[in-house]
Amino acid sequence: MDAKQVGKRILLVSASIGGGHVAAARALETSFKGEGVQVTHIDLLDYTSLPFRRFYRQAYFDLVRTAPEFVDWLGTRLDRHPSETQSRQRKLRARATRLISYHLPRLIKRYSPDAIVHTHFLAPEILSTKLMPDLLRLGSEKRIPQYVVITDFFAHSLWIQPNVEKYFVATEEISVHLQSLGIEDTRVCISGIPINPVFQKLEAKTLARQMLGYHPDKDLLLFMASGLDYRTLEPLIKQLRQLKWPLMTVIVCGRSAELEARLGNLVAGANELVQFEVMGYRDDIPRLMAAADLFVGKPGGLTTSEALAASLPFAIVQPYPLQEEANTNYLLEIGAAFRIEPSSTFNYKLKRFFETHELRQQMTQAARQHSRPEAAHIITETVLNDALNQFK
Repeated sequence: MDAKQVGKRILLVSASIGGGHVAAARALETSFKGEGVQVTHIDLLDYTSLPFRRFYRQAYFDLVRTAPEFVDWLGTRLDRHPSETQSRQRKLRARATRLISYHLPRLIKRYSPDAIVHTHFLAPEILSTKLMPDLLRLGSEKRIPQYVVITDFFAHSLWIQPNVEKYFVATEEISVHLQSLGIEDTRVCISGIPINPVFQKLEAKTLARQMLGYHPDKDLLLFMASGLDYRTLEPLIKQLRQLKWPLMTVIVCGRSAELEARLGNLVAGANELVQFEVMGYRDDIPRLMAAADLFVGKPGGLTTSEALAASLPFAIVQPYPLQEEANTNYLLEIGAAFRIEPSSTFNYKLKRFFETHELRQQMTQAARQHSRPEAAHIITETVLNDALNQFK
């Protein structure tokens, strides 16, 4: 810990649209606290009006489930002219959003941080209006630097806003894209996506299985069911019951007691070759990932980064349009995943994976080579070094 960092104040701003943005901020919060600085983490939606909060949290997920083509069309349209220079349309949207979230400027003024780190694009857009530069000044010369942490393997134009000191991105490809938009290379840091620091020191597979009580020599499939509806899950689980391969399948349902109960009933009386354990929320997902041979689920940015950090091949199910499709493309390009589409091919692709030793090794190695478990530390160090040197 640098003594000069003591007393520094960092404001982390996330938004609870799904779990990834908040989880990234929590990883950074842990990292900043480890450096001895004062850090406050807020969920932006807690500082918006209740009707907007309810609408914003639910609208996206309702749309991607019922009208994915529209979401894809709208997202592509909004991404047509990415630039830090604001168009008239973006200025109007930023002003409207600021009216909905007028508490955020008040909070910044009261807290007076040395730096603001964003893990969601909504707050930087709010702070991009003409009224914000005065708020972001600490004195006649010194201003509060803002940092944007892009939490997917894709940089949509919504992330790109004026007055951003530095962008933290997952890959070199995203860095190249941002530079093509006129953003200086010194303002882009290829850090990876911040995940739980536990992923920097995962147990070996054998030890993780021993600690969890699983057979050390039986293949283990980790199936993350949260984020998927029962209609999608049912045919996949029914196929798994018929798989001709000795397998332990751990199904994590998150906080949905109803889903846990329905899947528990679905796997009851399964054959001896494939065993099942259905569970709800778990706080030891890193250890489960360390113990597994294959991960099945949706490719959110944080989940993708965690699987890579655990050197865990990924079987991708039903990605959402835009960012999850981009994460899917990345995983497929690096050779760390395969896609379950159509769903009728699930057992075929699983059996091919498990019985082909060379394929398993290649995918595991690809995941390991592209992992960045130290992302939170890189971001923390960069922000603190900039804060120390800002306007000296």
